[in-house]
Amino acid sequence: MLVGWMALITYWSSQGSLPIDQPLINDNLNGFQHRIAHLLAFGFLGVIARWSFDGFPRATVWAVVLASAFGASDEWHQQFTPGRRAAIDDWALDTASATVAVYVFARLYFTRWQALMRALAPLAVSAAFVIGVGLAIRPALPPSVHSATLRTVANHAIQLVRDTRNAARQFRSTIAG
Repeated sequence: MLVGWMALITYWSSQGSLPIDQPLINDNLNGFQHRIAHLLAFGFLGVIARWSFDGFPRATVWAVVLASAFGASDEWHQQFTPGRRAAIDDWALDTASATVAVYVFARLYFTRWQALMRALAPLAVSAAFVIGVGLAIRPALPPSVHSATLRTVANHAIQLVRDTRNAARQFRSTIAG
């Protein structure tokens, strides 16, 4: 999963124009959509790297080092992509995002939320991966499929929210009982 996530980040870094640059998103997020994308992408990368290094000495440190190094290589790569720019502040945000995500995940993981975290973390990462890949392949699909695909994604997203809510209720009842 780690290599797949890194490949997805690399793919999106290679694009001169991103779906998050649409006026509707840009206007509603006041131009902060790229910062949010870095937070999510490299936060997930840090957590996935931590899972990958589980069992190794200093797994947390290696996860952050990997995410930071990959962030630096990603910024270097962007300088060769028309419409993109390499920025040290993006790399710093990538490193900080991975560090905070790994720290928060570890803190929550060793609490009473452990069962919920163990169940929901892979779902969240998988959902983000599916959305990222779906957005990547969407332009290659015939226009007649776009609306059907959007409906299908929306239905799956709604079902994921319902399943998550039901899992949280079950988790609370297990703790309470």
